[in-house]
Amino acid sequence: MLNIILFVLVGGLAALLAVLLTKLKSVRVNLQFLQDNLDHARLKLSQYDHQIDDSQYELSQLRMQISGLKTTLNKYQRYQDIYDIEQYVINRKLQADSFVEMTKLDAAIMIDDIKAYIERVKAYIITFQKEALNHVEQQAEKKLQRYYQQAQEEDRLQKVVEALEHKIQGYQHAFTCTVQEIVDELVDGYQDTDAALHLAVVRDRIEEMIKTAKAATCNYLDEDRRNTTIDMITLAFNSRAELYLSRLHAENLDQMLQALQDDFHLINYKGQGLSQASINPIYLDLRLEELKFAALLLCLKQTCNPAMLSCSGSSLKPILT
Repeated sequence: MLNIILFVLVGGLAALLAVLLTKLKSVRVNLQFLQDNLDHARLKLSQYDHQIDDSQYELSQLRMQISGLKTTLNKYQRYQDIYDIEQYVINRKLQADSFVEMTKLDAAIMIDDIKAYIERVKAYIITFQKEALNHVEQQAEKKLQRYYQQAQEEDRLQKVVEALEHKIQGYQHAFTCTVQEIVDELVDGYQDTDAALHLAVVRDRIEEMIKTAKAATCNYLDEDRRNTTIDMITLAFNSRAELYLSRLHAENLDQMLQALQDDFHLINYKGQGLSQASINPIYLDLRLEELKFAALLLCLKQTCNPAMLSCSGSSLKPILT
């Protein structure tokens, strides 16, 4: 019985000893951990001490720099007014530049507005002048219509009389202007090909006016009668124009031009009895230009090659209806 009790006591002591050993081991591990933490803390503290020393050194350097800057600031403090003035001048200059740019912009806008206003005024003046002239002409025609028509009739009759005198007296000694004087006005800058091409264009326009019945006008209401009259006086005038063109040479351009103008006045005078039938002045100008450029080609033929002679000569074929 005693042995059992001893055995139980020994077992309990062994168990207690095992527990104590386990706790002792845990304490040692904790102690080692605390020791490591302590060593790490000491290392960090040492680093912090070094950082504090470095910070103290940098702080002392900064204090020295501050002291130097204060000395420099005290040295240049007396120039502060000059700096302030310089800044003021710079600011004012910027303001002045801005004002100048704004003024330029405003001036440009104002100039554009003034130009537009001037153009409107010019347009108004032109319109007003036209309206005023039309009004004056209308008033003049109303008040002096009889005298105005009489003056027109006298002028027309004077031209008819002059044309009749030219027809009666002839054209041999009636004019002093030579063909060279007239052709010199056309020949500047023209070559034979230019003159021939221009003459072809003129003759095309003549043909176009004949085809469209625009060479003459007539006031007959009946269309057939009106067209017949226009064809008749156009044919008469064209016959005279082609006759003068066929008789044209280097010495009689002035005579042919005057003869064609005289026929224009005579035919229009005779056409008054056919409901105011007359040759269009534009058509007269075309036929006069035809004569001038035909004379120009005659002068240029002296230096023209044979091929161009045949070309220019072919452009002078008659135009008759």
